[in-house]
Amino acid sequence: MAAEEMEDEHETEDDDGDEEPNELVGYLEDAPSELEKRCLTRQFFPSKVGGRPAWLIPEKLPEELTCSRCGCRLRFLMQISASQGSWKESCFHRMLHLFVCTNCQPNEARVFRAQLPRDCPYYSWDEPDREAVHLEAKDAELEALCCPDCGLPCEGGGSSPSGLRCGDCTRRARNGDPAVPFCEFEISVDAAEAPEDEEDVLAEVSVSEAEKKAEEEGNDPDAYAAAVKESADAVQDIELTDRDKKDKESIAKLKEYQEMVKNDPEAALDKYGGNFVEEWVEERSVKDPVFAKFTRFHALNKNHVLRYHLGGVARWFCQFRQLEDVPKCPHCGGPRVFECQVQPMLIAQLKGPLQERLDFGTICIYSCEESCDPHVPSYLEEFAYVQPEPTAEWIPQ
Repeated sequence: MAAEEMEDEHETEDDDGDEEPNELVGYLEDAPSELEKRCLTRQFFPSKVGGRPAWLIPEKLPEELTCSRCGCRLRFLMQISASQGSWKESCFHRMLHLFVCTNCQPNEARVFRAQLPRDCPYYSWDEPDREAVHLEAKDAELEALCCPDCGLPCEGGGSSPSGLRCGDCTRRARNGDPAVPFCEFEISVDAAEAPEDEEDVLAEVSVSEAEKKAEEEGNDPDAYAAAVKESADAVQDIELTDRDKKDKESIAKLKEYQEMVKNDPEAALDKYGGNFVEEWVEERSVKDPVFAKFTRFHALNKNHVLRYHLGGVARWFCQFRQLEDVPKCPHCGGPRVFECQVQPMLIAQLKGPLQERLDFGTICIYSCEESCDPHVPSYLEEFAYVQPEPTAEWIPQ
């Protein structure tokens, strides 16, 4: 996501204070060539998924990149270039670095913000030339600080001999296992399409056909089960004669879907876009208008992996376990605002051994409203909230 595109968003707000901030969506580009991967290094301020982090500030990296819940080492998932230089000079270069714990299911997440003025010791005043053919593949400053395999800081946060692996990658190498960063893709950005009248979604999911038929027959449990069975013929021919058995089979179908996502991502994308999950929800007679809005937005912005709407509100995956209170910025004491969210469609589009370890409904990122400055250029932790998929809540008790 180009920094100037994010800057254009704030200019829209400043020029017309009555307008809502622009809502943007990010998509994965095709897998990069070796030459194109050089444009995903820090000198080009990329928005990207996977690979090694393109740390904006090549010093004072976060020291403890471990999970707040289980203590395991985090994995780099994504970084988002989001310049705010049009309203704050110290935010001309601005980057969000997102890390996840693949040991925790659903995943835990942590996010760090770094920012610099245009006039800084690390980068030229001029915009980098992406077409240059003499790009430097080496980055001596980061190589002295980071593991060559995963790109995370070596333990202790200080400098280390070039090529020294972190503890996690050292163990993998000792066991003969390859490094496992997420596959690397650049993120491109476009304006989001929003449903014209999202209130219509509420009516669409208010009462299922199965419920209507069951109510007409006196809401008898047997009649209800028969009605649901009839309406589910087009889904999976689910056996509904035994409610407990039906529950187990529904869970098995969901796991089967997840296996399909892993083996055939493109087909799974079509399923996710409004078929399998929505049919599963409908068959279970689940009334979740929030999930209906989420799938409607996805249908209009097919296969997007990131949604950016600084100062807007999150588009929650479902009605369960939404964030109620956003913690204030611990660095300046001011409020945090919604900035962006990582969408679950990303999981289907990633390939590799770590894909099956991603587990979330959506990851929402909240940042300091004033994008406060540290005393010296460094990384400030912001707040990332993981809303999990609500399988348990959607199953009738």
